[in-house]
Order: sequence, then C-alpha cells, then structure tokens
Amino acid sequence: GSKGLTATGDGVHSDLIVNHKSKYRKSAEADETFLRLLRSLDHFPRRGGVDHIFAFSDQGLIVNFTHTFPSWKEHIRDSVWLTTEAMTPGCGRDCFSPWKDVVIPGQVDPERIEKILRFNLPSERRDLIMNFHGRHGRIHEYYERVQVRLDLLDLADLPGVSIGGFTEHYFEIMGRSHFCIVPEGTSSWTNHLYEAFFAGCIPVILSDNFVLPFPELIDWDRISIRWPQNRTDLSLYEYLRHLVVNQQEGIRQTKALLEAAQCWVDYATRDDSCSPYLAILHSLHRKRASRPAPERPVRFKTEEMQIEARGVVK
Repeated sequence: GSKGLTATGDGVHSDLIVNHKSKYRKSAEADETFLRLLRSLDHFPRRGGVDHIFAFSDQGLIVNFTHTFPSWKEHIRDSVWLTTEAMTPGCGRDCFSPWKDVVIPGQVDPERIEKILRFNLPSERRDLIMNFHGRHGRIHEYYERVQVRLDLLDLADLPGVSIGGFTEHYFEIMGRSHFCIVPEGTSSWTNHLYEAFFAGCIPVILSDNFVLPFPELIDWDRISIRWPQNRTDLSLYEYLRHLVVNQQEGIRQTKALLEAAQCWVDYATRDDSCSPYLAILHSLHRKRASRPAPERPVRFKTEEMQIEARGVVK
C-alpha cells in the first residue's frame, strides 16, 4: 500500500509498532548510550562540539533530549542542530538557537512525491477552494487540545471545501484544491506544508510559531499565505474564495512559483543547483560568522573515563 497517512483511520502506526503508546526509554540507560556515542567521536572534545552537527526529526528535540539524552544541556548545547521545528513542545525557544541552528524541511518519500505529482492539476481544472485531511481532536486523543484543527472542522460543509480525517483520496483532493491548509498539530510544524509543494496547492499556514526553512532561498511571502491560527473561521474561507473568484492569474503565478521551489524541499532531487542539502550548506555558511567560541570545558563523567577539553577555537 501507499506510504504515509492515506489510509482511513489511524491504525497504521499502531500496526507497525506494537504497543507504541507504552514505549518509553529508561532515561538512565538512554543517557549513557548517548554518552558512549559522544565518547566515540574523536574530535568532539577539542571545541566543545561546536563543529559537530546533530539532526533531529519530528519533535526530535524534546523526544530525543527528554527520553534519549536527558543531560543534553551539559554536553551538546554548543553543537549545531538541524531540526524540523524551532518551537519544541515542552522546551520552547530554549531548544533552538537561531544564530547556529537550522530549520530543515520534513522528508516526503520519493514514492509519495510521485503519486502526489500524478494528481497535480492545472489551476483552471481545480474545483476545490481549500482542503485539509489529517489528525484532529475528534479522531485522535493527542489532538484534543489542538484548537485550530477543531475550528477547521466547522468549515467542512462549505462549498468548495474538503476537510476531515484521513481519506484514501487525499492526493487527488490536494491536486483539485487551490489552497492546502497547513494547521498546527501537536507541535508547530507539519509535513502537510511540504506535500503542498508537489500538489501545486498553495499552502495556507495556520501555525503562528512555525519557523519556515531556508527563508533566504524560498520566497515564502510569495508562495504561501500566513493566517492567524486563532482566526480559523468564516473569514478565512471568504478570503480564499475571493482569491479564487477574482485573482485567478495571481493564483496561477503563485502555483508556478511554488512548483519551481519544489527542489528546495525534495531530498531525492537530482538537481545539482537546488536541493535541501545545498540549502543546509548555505545556511551553515551564513551562520558560521556569528558563532562565538565556547568558553566552558566539555566533560564526560562516567565510571570508565573522564574527558575534559577547553573547546576554544584557535
């Protein structure tokens, strides 16, 4: 079957990971595992990890740091983090330093991209104003307090709207829609944003704390709409309907720009001049000049060994 959230219901992850809700890493064991990893990095102590990069995925900062590496602040605070979100639930802005860390796009599998592209219709053939299909508080307990997704359900019966839970026709619905709604979930970011690129579906971001990747390379103001998430009501629908009725040429142009930017969020692209990897390198180069040298020592305290290094950039 198709990868991702295209099946009805919410059982796919439960089927793949038995008793997934009861999984919990023992903090003491997890911490020591991560420390062993750091001790295996020969060059980590010389500069306090300032020249090392760690990549974290969906809610990776709080999940990995709370469960996998509880003592992270003592060891990798000065390292560079690549993460899909700058506002991590339970950690806030303390888990992201804009002067060194980089927000990156979430991954959309190549197989999924191919299927989404297959349903990408020209603007003149699209018959839906907007859509959203995914988890919300009426079908998933984790989303019961995510108000913006509950508010979207109040718009579901309006003409030209397709809003609800999972559907097997998800790719087709995106390809028929002028606008793809990108609401906050259990954290500020969601992969709905990056899927919209391949559907040619202009993203409408309803997540006030969503820090977007690569702003120097992607003209987000031109290819997307940011709308206050606490105004997810009839005014949003009326605004988007107005654009569809009165700004067709502008919608076509925005769709073309969105599709031209696909390579910046496609990890499988073969474009040597445009890819997430190039964008990451670009971001790291820009941030390098502003990075101060760490002044504190790096210490790994275990029964087996203790390493201390000053970590001063020479």
